Amino acid sequence: MNKRSRPAPGEVGVQISLLAPLDQLITEGLPDVTSLLAAQHGQVVFERYYLGTADEPRELQSVTKSILSLLVGIALKRKVLNSLEQPVLPLLNWGGAVGDPRWSSVTFRHLLTMTGGLPSELTDPAYDDAWFTSPDPVGFVLTRPLLDAPGNTFRYTNAGAHLLGAALAGAAGMPLTAFAQRGLFTPLDIPAPPWSTDPDGRALASGGLFLTSRDLLKVGHLTLQDGQWHGKALLPPGWVHEMTRPHLKGYVWMEGIPDYGLMWWSAHEEGTEGWYATGYGGQYLAIFPARGLVVVMTGRPCNHPSHRHIVPALVRLLSH
Repeated sequence: MNKRSRPAPGEVGVQISLLAPLDQLITEGLPDVTSLLAAQHGQVVFERYYLGTADEPRELQSVTKSILSLLVGIALKRKVLNSLEQPVLPLLNWGGAVGDPRWSSVTFRHLLTMTGGLPSELTDPAYDDAWFTSPDPVGFVLTRPLLDAPGNTFRYTNAGAHLLGAALAGAAGMPLTAFAQRGLFTPLDIPAPPWSTDPDGRALASGGLFLTSRDLLKVGHLTLQDGQWHGKALLPPGWVHEMTRPHLKGYVWMEGIPDYGLMWWSAHEEGTEGWYATGYGGQYLAIFPARGLVVVMTGRPCNHPSHRHIVPALVRLLSH
């Protein structure tokens, strides 16, 4: 559907004219952008749908990983997990033989920081295709050797994220979808969202979640508010800081963002700190705590030039 949806004027006030050049830039030059939303200090200041409608769930791709990190925080608060140093292998209910004895030392922290020793699909696409299409993706990953000792090297990995989701489900004693609904989506008043699964029925924790842009904006506000939602703490104290602070250098060439936290990226835009959840095809959740700003941008899930430059442009316009 190509219907272009706009908010009521009262929702955005004077910001409509302020951001009109950005709207025009997207309309005329960026055909793969499908939605752009921004909220500042709790008020929606911009909302446009360039393809589809407000009620349409968007394929988040790897933004799913950043939401997975929020779920790990919820698990810590609920005492489902003891700490990030907890090994993942005992929680996977894997009855077979692992392909590397070092699997026993892989922890939640290793998988959250992409330092578990697994290959990266960005440098080894054949591996990524193989685990993703395997009839038993978790078993496929566990029966392969690690490239090096856990904790040594950053390698962006879909397989590691999927393994993390399976381990979290094992710790919670329920499917990842059920844990996410109970701990995150229901408190945010988000109905059960579509979530793709692997052949074993596990939610694809690496990138299978669909949310509307407005619901993703809620996730951003929860993060901006340090895990507080209507006076209730969904996350443990300090988790948002731990999740979003730089832990190590990532692949700067991926999005031009240098620092990696716990499945979140960290950058400075227009002189202010920004936290990014990003996904293939132009999916972005960006939070700028000093400006009280949350930005959601979605795009066609296909290979096209990055349009991340829209986010700092929006930050600049809203800083005037």
